[in-house]
Amino acid sequence: MHGCGQAKTDMMAKNLHLRTIKKIRLKPKPDASGRVLLNALDHFESWFLLEVVYFYEQTLYPARLQQSLLQALAAFPLLCGGLRMTSAGSLAVDYPHAGALLSICESERTLPEVRGGLHETFTVYDFIEKINPLLLPLKNRPLATFKITRFKGGGSALGISFSHALTDGLSFYAFINHWSSVHEGRPVQPPLHDRSLLVCTADGADGPSQNHREPPAACRGFRRLTASQLCALFSRFLLGQGSAVCCVLPFTRSQVAAIKNAAQKCGRVSLNDALCAHLWQFCAQLNPPAGNTALRRLLIPASMRPTIGHPRAEQYFGNAISHAELAAQQAELAGADISSLASACRQTIAALDSQHLRQQMLWLGEIEKRRQLFRVYADVDPYAGDCMISNLSRLPLYGAQFDGARPFRAEVPVIPIPWVLQVLPAADAGGGIVVNAHIPRSAADKLKRDTWQAELYKYGDAEQCR
Repeated sequence: MHGCGQAKTDMMAKNLHLRTIKKIRLKPKPDASGRVLLNALDHFESWFLLEVVYFYEQTLYPARLQQSLLQALAAFPLLCGGLRMTSAGSLAVDYPHAGALLSICESERTLPEVRGGLHETFTVYDFIEKINPLLLPLKNRPLATFKITRFKGGGSALGISFSHALTDGLSFYAFINHWSSVHEGRPVQPPLHDRSLLVCTADGADGPSQNHREPPAACRGFRRLTASQLCALFSRFLLGQGSAVCCVLPFTRSQVAAIKNAAQKCGRVSLNDALCAHLWQFCAQLNPPAGNTALRRLLIPASMRPTIGHPRAEQYFGNAISHAELAAQQAELAGADISSLASACRQTIAALDSQHLRQQMLWLGEIEKRRQLFRVYADVDPYAGDCMISNLSRLPLYGAQFDGARPFRAEVPVIPIPWVLQVLPAADAGGGIVVNAHIPRSAADKLKRDTWQAELYKYGDAEQCR
């Protein structure tokens, strides 16, 4: 286990000695000013942020980065806009308005001094220009921020933060790679911004109920909370922030292959299916409920771009995700073979077709009309042991190359919610992965034991399985 729990380091944010050199609002000249009406899925995601910090052994040059960033932003006008609430209760982006924010900082610390404990503590947040998503529609605040920090003696950090209202994780990293390609002089493909691709209208009986006295029928992967449930959720979140810690779990390429091999006994599955099956089962065993009949659920965010039906859907810059939901009783989950769980994951994700996307957008749109999107959340209860696994290992996370410098490390800030797992590619480009597992402190203490380490890595190496 690479690292688990709150790292004991004196390099907390207050000791980084960061000095801001300047802050610049970037507003490239677009072909025309305009307004883009965001869809209900964008609105749903507007409470959240997408963030990453890259660390480089080389020193980056802010002037060069600023120039290429301006060129890249010209193709992404929404990143330079301002978020507005319309009279109908929807969200829109006016551009160019706020402008993206570029901050240039220097640290009195050396790069080796800050390399330890970045994810396990909140130190990594100090390398990001923070965005408060609650204030975005109220003030002229940037929807995208970029922060360059240069360390004493050489080396740099590049922190990037976007409002989730603009895009999902796939488009987030696609923009970073677009910027890198512009900077390095490589050819780029223009993004697709057409929000109407996901806008649906009820044209038959399969649409949500139009009776505004009753909430529309449930939508798979999402849930609408009552007022008491909403208060309970926020109370548990505020009270439990200190109890969730991050464990960074590395898997080599050979160990990943062994997991996939074991998961394919019942048929062909993807690596994502295999990892989700193994990690879900492991978390259920690490955190057993009081009884074997307790229901354990898993939520897997999945891209819906293949179902949009547009020739350039893969270049869509926006939110295009749905939630694959699985459930099993504790005893059933604990005793299941990984291949049966992986097959269930494959079937559930495959069922997220164009009809499902249409129903989802209709449902979210109806909730938006009622101005109740603030009550909609992913249909899991992490405080009851439900699990959410987001696989970013297939995304070009390490494509942020500038002046030939490739980041040696990428950090995604801590999520203070238990049983949220992020699967990331390993930094060495050797085909391995790391899992950022946000779990209760009691589970993190158990995970340090040899018996649980053996269970986590029980499939061994692929070479050993031959």
